[in-house]
This record gives sequence, C-alpha cells and structure tokens, in this order.
Amino acid sequence: MTTVRREKAGKRRVGVAALCVFVAVTVVSVLLVRASSTTGPSDGGGQGSYATAEAAVRDLTLTQTLNGVVAYQGLRALSPGRSGVITQLPAVDEQFGPGEVLMRIDDRPVVLLAGKVPAWRDLRPGMSDGADVKELEAALLALGYGTKGEGYPDGHWDSRTTEEVEEFQGKTGAVVDGVVSLGDVVFASGPIRVAKLDAHPGAPAAPGTPVMKVSDTVRVVMLDLDPLDRNLMKKGAPLEVEFPSGDKVAATVRSISTTLEMNADNKGVYKVTASLEKPSAGKDLVLAPVTVHYTTVVAKDVLSVPATAIVGTPGGGYVVDVISAKDGGGLKRVPVKLGAWGDGFVAITGDVPAGSQVEVPK
Repeated sequence: MTTVRREKAGKRRVGVAALCVFVAVTVVSVLLVRASSTTGPSDGGGQGSYATAEAAVRDLTLTQTLNGVVAYQGLRALSPGRSGVITQLPAVDEQFGPGEVLMRIDDRPVVLLAGKVPAWRDLRPGMSDGADVKELEAALLALGYGTKGEGYPDGHWDSRTTEEVEEFQGKTGAVVDGVVSLGDVVFASGPIRVAKLDAHPGAPAAPGTPVMKVSDTVRVVMLDLDPLDRNLMKKGAPLEVEFPSGDKVAATVRSISTTLEMNADNKGVYKVTASLEKPSAGKDLVLAPVTVHYTTVVAKDVLSVPATAIVGTPGGGYVVDVISAKDGGGLKRVPVKLGAWGDGFVAITGDVPAGSQVEVPK
C-alpha cells in the first residue's frame, strides 16, 4: 500500500516539543513586528496603533493533513477447485454477485455463492452432515431455489437439497446431476471484483494455482497513522477526503489496527480504513492518491488566545499584552502559562479574563 507521508515534519508531532518550537518561532516574529510597528505597552498609545483579538473560552482543534490512497479492500487470490482447461475468464474490474458465473473450466461454469465456509469436498446425496451443506442450502434459498421451512436449512442432505441443486444447475448451464463437485462453486461473504487476471483462456487450471485476484466491491480510503498520533484518531471520527480533481467528500474512520504494522518504508504504523459517504465519488480512481484532512479536539472549553498574541520575556516565561480599560486603552503586560494548542490558538492561564482584548501583530 502506498506509504502515508506527512506534508511537513512539524505537523507530525503533537506535544511539548512541537509547542515549544511553535511558540519560539511565533515569539520571534511577534517581537520583530512589535519592535518596528508599536511603541510598547508603557507608551499608553491609542488603541488604533495595534491590532487586537479576543481571549475567549473555546474548544481547541488540531487539523492534520495526511496522504492516503483509494483502494478496494480484501485483495486475495482465487484458485479453482478442480483441474482442467480454462475456457472463459472475466474482465478486470468486472464485478460478480451470488448466483453469477465467474469463469468456466472445461466449459463447465464456476458459480459464485454467498458463504464463509470454503468449499473443500464434493457435495452430494448421502454425504455426512456439515456446515458446508447448510451453507449451500442457505445460499441456494437466498437465490430463490427451494422453499425455507421449519428447521431448514439444516446441514443435512435430503431430497429437498437435491431438488434445489438440480434447479440451480439447470439455470446456470451446469450438468444437472444433483451433485456439486469440488470446483463447481466458489463461496464468498459478499460480491467480488476482479482485480487482476493471473491466467488466460486456454491455460491449464489446477487446485492451488491462482487464476485471478479478487477484492471486495466497495472502495475505501487507506491511511498509515504515525504511532505518536494514535490517540488523536478514533473509530467513527469524520474525515474529509480530497481527490486529485479537487473534489472533497466526507468519510468516516471505519477501523484502526490495534497493533503496529510495517509499511513500505519499513516503519511501524497503525493501519486506518475509512469509508466514503458517497461511494460513487471518484468512481474511476483505483489506487489513486488522495489528501485526507482530519480535525480533532485537543482541549475543550479552555481560555485561549491566538498564538501570535504570545510574547516571550527575557529569562524565560510568556506574557500577553492586554488592552487596559483603566488606562484609556493602553496595554497591560500580563504573565501567562501556556497549555494545549491547536490551529492557531493557545490555551492560557493567568490574570486574563475571558472577553479581554489582547494585542496581535497587524
């Protein structure tokens, strides 16, 4: 799978180190701006000589931009259950549902049926009971063959099962003999899509030798999540997926792996799968790179100011310049301690009431 890379290293880390770098850069910029455009807080100049912003109680969010890929999930190889000559194969990207002929070997149809138990033996009258018999009965009933009754399907082959099989064989062009030989059907838990052909008509088929690779039919967005960001993303969280065309589609985190897996760069990551709210979006894109925007709340209901309002002081520490109503709109320098930060705002504690106006660079 395509490696997920971050746009810049600074967006990859959420923690004290990132905050310190962020604030340090901000402080230098702010001090340079103020040195050239204001006369300082002791000047008592009018409010029109600087720009202001409000110190307010708000939720702080952090927006990450990740790289992902649109792909079909569940890629796996499909091998025939019997030997012979391949006489018909589907096309790549063709999709199949239960009851449809997937391919032909020796001109005998191989039909897709719904089920999770792989076919492993011939299914015929007089055989022992089993989960595979019950699965066959249920799959044929779902296609309209036979009639469901009390305790049926039951995994026991009787005359009812034979009748269902014979009717099914007649409709699919198979030999009507009441026997489902190994290789006549393929069980899958849902519709499948042909992702790649590993053989061609006229080639020999043999059990264990892949004829094609198939996948699920629903496209998902795949992401690699850095371990340091694992606690920022949760199952069910909303995402925004941006296609190469610029179109944006909402998505939802469907699953996050619980253990680290190695990606193409031999780095341990968590695998994230997201479902598109509009599955038809970008329908022609397969293994296409996309940009994923993810916003998470890092702090709720905290007093915060724009990060550009923070000023570093000699010897360490931070202050904000608050507009003082008592001093005719002059500036009062107030020491503060910094907390969480996100998307341009920093949480603060100090003698700065909510609603106060603080100085920010123009």
